Amino acid sequence: MVLRAESGARSRFDWGYIAIVIGLILMGGLAVFSAANPLPHYGQIVQRHLLALGLGAALFVFAMSFNYQVYQDQSKVIYGLAMALLVCVLTVGTAHKGHKAWLDLGFVSFQPSELSRAATILVLAAFLSRRVRRAAELETVLACFAILAPVLVLILKEPDFATFLSFFPIVLGMLFCAGASTRHLSAITGYGLVALGLPLLITWCQIRYAAPEPDSWPDLLMRATHFGWPAVWAVLASALLSLAAWRLAAMMRLHIRAVTFIAVPIIFSAGLLSGIAVNAKLKGYQRNRFVAYVAPQEDIQGAAYHVHQSQIAIGSGGLLGKGLFSGTQSQLGFLPERHTDFIYAVVGEEMGVWGTMTILGLYLLLLWRMVVAGRSARDTFGYLVCCGFVSMFTFALALNMGMCLGIIPVAGIPLPLISYGGSSLAITLWSLGIVANIYARRYALL
Repeated sequence: MVLRAESGARSRFDWGYIAIVIGLILMGGLAVFSAANPLPHYGQIVQRHLLALGLGAALFVFAMSFNYQVYQDQSKVIYGLAMALLVCVLTVGTAHKGHKAWLDLGFVSFQPSELSRAATILVLAAFLSRRVRRAAELETVLACFAILAPVLVLILKEPDFATFLSFFPIVLGMLFCAGASTRHLSAITGYGLVALGLPLLITWCQIRYAAPEPDSWPDLLMRATHFGWPAVWAVLASALLSLAAWRLAAMMRLHIRAVTFIAVPIIFSAGLLSGIAVNAKLKGYQRNRFVAYVAPQEDIQGAAYHVHQSQIAIGSGGLLGKGLFSGTQSQLGFLPERHTDFIYAVVGEEMGVWGTMTILGLYLLLLWRMVVAGRSARDTFGYLVCCGFVSMFTFALALNMGMCLGIIPVAGIPLPLISYGGSSLAITLWSLGIVANIYARRYALL
């Protein structure tokens, strides 16, 4: 009976899901071949893209060929392998544009951070599926971040800040779907917003107030980056404001738990101190990305050049685009990183609004089918795996498209299935194959 159930499950593939994946691959291939056409190593790019596509297709079929629950049993092994590869990168890896994130395998290079995200999803899904009844406890949330911490430390050592940030939507999305407390998730989100928002605010002040008046709030804020007294005063001010809010709530007889008024200043203070540390550790190119976001008009030919050229490319494409291999910004070399991070701008210029909307529509359909796969999964592990991959792809989609449009700071996150990148394409197809397997076995016996 079990064998017949498993055999029958294999025939219940989501062919619409597979068709969407193929459609995105075709759109991505056309965009990559067009964007890379003017480059001197065009033949090598095409060869490597086709090689990665073949490997990814094999991994997709491999992921669908056996029961996905083997990943639950072997998640720690996969996670350990990803950790070992990240350590190898730091010791014998190849550096490129300030990032030591690739392993040179001779004819190809491999980026272990791509594997680490998928491995993290599998190990977190296995952990949370065992503690689903205790997901609302703070201990479970802290344990998830403890599992995540070694990978984050190794990725920061590369350093790859964009990939580092991409882990947080994954773990928050999986915790939310597992039933974690919204108070805990809100506290983590608030901490992150303060920690990331402070460097943006400091960058804006440095541009807006090149020489601020002594003791003015911009001056105090910028002095706080050196861990001076203004930071201490800000922490004390948050505690006093929280105390005042508690007294006001008591006077108005509002039923708000006292722990809220204790947690808020602690979270704010932790976010503030983390933001100061992040601001102090920012490298030159990372600071330029913040400048390009908060004040692009200040350095059009420098820090904001990438985003400015991307906006020109998308805007000039119009409704129908200029045609493949005919975009001026891409073919004449005005648009940097056009076959990798800014591939969406090439689509906008050469395929127009219809091309960008087609890719966006296919992505939304893909995410919908992944949600359907998660909702129909036969066990909690399969459901959480789908939740993790949905969170990962949603973040990559929003970040990549947002930075091409200039509404999100530039970050080196490729557009899955569209951008050039062998590691990203192969691991993405493996991940999508796991989701397809979960859907195909939704009726199989446990």
